[in-house]
Amino acid sequence: MSSMKKNRDSNIELLRIVSMLIIVIYHFILHSIAPNNPNLYYITRPLSTVLHIGVICFVLISGYWGIKFSLKGFVKLFLYCSFYSILIYAVGVILNPDLFSVRNVITSLILKQWWFIPVYLSLFLLAPIINIPLKNKNRQTKIVFILILLIISFGFGQYVPSLSDGKNPLNFVLIYYIGNFLRTEVNVNIKKILLVYMLCTIILFVAMLLSDLYIPMVGELLVRFFYPYNSIGLIINSILFFLIFTQLKFNSKYVNWFASSALAVYLVHENDYLSSYLYDFVHQLQSYVESPILFILSVVILAMIVYCIIAIIDKLLSPIFQFMINQIIDSKPFSKVDKKVNNLLDSK
Repeated sequence: MSSMKKNRDSNIELLRIVSMLIIVIYHFILHSIAPNNPNLYYITRPLSTVLHIGVICFVLISGYWGIKFSLKGFVKLFLYCSFYSILIYAVGVILNPDLFSVRNVITSLILKQWWFIPVYLSLFLLAPIINIPLKNKNRQTKIVFILILLIISFGFGQYVPSLSDGKNPLNFVLIYYIGNFLRTEVNVNIKKILLVYMLCTIILFVAMLLSDLYIPMVGELLVRFFYPYNSIGLIINSILFFLIFTQLKFNSKYVNWFASSALAVYLVHENDYLSSYLYDFVHQLQSYVESPILFILSVVILAMIVYCIIAIIDKLLSPIFQFMINQIIDSKPFSKVDKKVNNLLDSK
C-alpha cells in the first residue's frame, strides 16, 4: 500500500504486519467483544481507542516511502482489491445462497464494502499533485502545509460531518505529509520514544477507564481527541508508535514475505460476507476461555493465525491474479494509454 522497493527495509515491513494485527484485534473488539459484552464498555472503549492507530500507521508508511503514481500501479491495486472482493463474494454465496443478488454483485465490483480502499485509491490518484510540495526541501514549508491540513481536517471536522471521522482523502493527505516529514526531518532515540509511547498509551487507557466509570463527560472528550482518524491525540500516538519501528535496522525475507500480504488480510477479514463467521467464532471463544488474561492472549493468537492463513492463501492465489492482471496491462491498448500518461507526468 505504498510504493514498492526492490529491497524493502524489514523494520517498516514489520510495522506493516504489526499494524495489521492491531487492526484485526481492534475489529475483534469492535464487532464481537464489545457488542456482546456491553457491561464491559469501560474496558473495551479504552482498548479500542489505544488500538485505533493501525490505519494511520499504514498511511504514514505510504508517506514515509512516497507514492509514485503510475496508471499501471493504480490499475494493479484496483484489480487486486476487485479480485478479492469478487472471490470473497463468490465464497459467501456458496456458504449462503441467499446472499446472491444483482445489487450485491455490483457492490462487490465497486469496492463499496471497505471504506479504506476508495479513500486510499483517491490518495494514490492524487499522488502526482500532493508530491509537488514535498519536492521543496524546506522544513518550514513542510510544517506549514501540515499545519494547514491539520486545521482543516481536525478544526473544520468539528463542524463538517463529511470530515468528522477522518475517513476522507483530505485527512489521508495530511497523514501522508506527516509520514514524509518523519523520514526527512525527524531523528529520535528509540529508548526515549518507546518510553514516551508507553507512558502516553498507559495514561490514555487509565484516564479513559476512570472517566468512563466516574466522569462520562470527560470520557466523551477524550474520545473526541483520541479516537477519530483526524484527532490530534490519535495522530500523535500513531506517530510515536511509527517512530519506534523507524529506529530498528534489520532485513528479513520472512518478514517481507508476510508483510506483502497485509492488504489481503484486511480485504478478507473485514469483508461483509465472511467477517461475520470470524466474529462469531471470537464470541464463541469467549465462552470457552473464562480467564480474562487467557482470553486476551487467545484473541492475539487468533489474530496471528488469521494473518498467517490469509497470507498463505494470498501467496497461493498470486499466480492466478498475476496472470489475469498481465492480460490487461500487457495488452496493446493499455500500453498505449499507460505510455501517454507516463509522458504527461514526466513533462510536469
